[in-house]
Amino acid sequence: MGSNCRTTKDRRSGMWSVAMWMSIYVAAGFPAAQAVSAESPDNNPISDYLNAIESAEAERSAYSAELSDLYLGLGKSHFSNREYEQARLAYQRGMQIERVNYGLNSLSQTPYLLSIADTESFLGNWDESQEALENLYQINSQAYGENDPRMLPVLDELLDWYMNTYKERNHIGGYQNLVISERLGNRMLRILNRGIPGEDPRAAQRYRKIGHLHYFIANHIKQYGEASESGFTITTSTATTRSPNSTSQQHYRRGKAALEKVVESLEQQEGVSDSQKALAIAELGDWYLVFGQRMSASKAYRLAYESLQEDVGSKQLTSTLFGQPTIIEFTALESSTLELQERPLQVSMIVSKAGVPRKMEILNPPEDINKTEVQAIFKDIRSKRFRPKLVDGETIESSLVFPYASNQKQG
Repeated sequence: MGSNCRTTKDRRSGMWSVAMWMSIYVAAGFPAAQAVSAESPDNNPISDYLNAIESAEAERSAYSAELSDLYLGLGKSHFSNREYEQARLAYQRGMQIERVNYGLNSLSQTPYLLSIADTESFLGNWDESQEALENLYQINSQAYGENDPRMLPVLDELLDWYMNTYKERNHIGGYQNLVISERLGNRMLRILNRGIPGEDPRAAQRYRKIGHLHYFIANHIKQYGEASESGFTITTSTATTRSPNSTSQQHYRRGKAALEKVVESLEQQEGVSDSQKALAIAELGDWYLVFGQRMSASKAYRLAYESLQEDVGSKQLTSTLFGQPTIIEFTALESSTLELQERPLQVSMIVSKAGVPRKMEILNPPEDINKTEVQAIFKDIRSKRFRPKLVDGETIESSLVFPYASNQKQG
């Protein structure tokens, strides 16, 4: 955690999120902005935006509504060039114009606030990032109400942002991200339980995201302990310091309840295949296994395995899920999968019925790898759990050659 080795493409919120929100707000069209986007790719987009801004200000006024879109584009161009201070100034100017034209609490500020939060984080200003995101939450909750289902996309976006930036912070900052994420997840859960029917096609994925969040929190506390003070403005629901075991059990229960809701929601939805349901049940088995509930894990795996036997078209999925051990990863909160090295290390191992790796050996190790590095790799792999191989619905011990990349290492 805490690495600053990242590029602007490492984070989706600065680009993808803005595009998502702007698709809502530019439906009416902004001629000057469209003219800039149509420029030849050989031109300098920053110069193009500055020229368009100058023309718009001369023809209309310094607070013409179309200028905000131009400043957003200018900020994105600076952001792509890693000119974060200039990007921040452009975003702030665009947001100011939105406020002048549409009010201090206008929803159209959303893409600017997201962009400001992202830019501030690249500058290391995490408190300022949080301030922008809190502002975003407040203007949306004032418009819709905290418990309105229309808040769910906002909570999705905020939760994704805090979890996507988690690994970029040190363990104290990462814990702050997790506490805020838990509060956002609780708000999402409250809305889902109160106003969203289980058959809603997005309900299962949101419950899954909440479940995976509790794994992140439990895993962080296992590695670093639970901080006694959060050091930020959003307070936790309790000031009581709990033991790591009791905290882990709390998050085990909450994550388990959320993943059970995933299974329940898929059962209620029309058009959901048996394969999708089996995947959800298998993931519930993974949850049990990671938290040491081996008998419950075996029962869940058996149920998923048997449900696939009833579907004649599911032989391939049965093989994928249970034909060999599979590393357990809860990734619903990660924006993209890790890019493996060109030639990841091949690690031979035995995976027990309980998903525990042992008897590890690096096959054809590189000449420059040393004993300390090998020990670190084995230690990292031993910290993981694998979904065991199943034969006739029963977990068995089996061998596995696992492609290990150094960037898979956690913490």
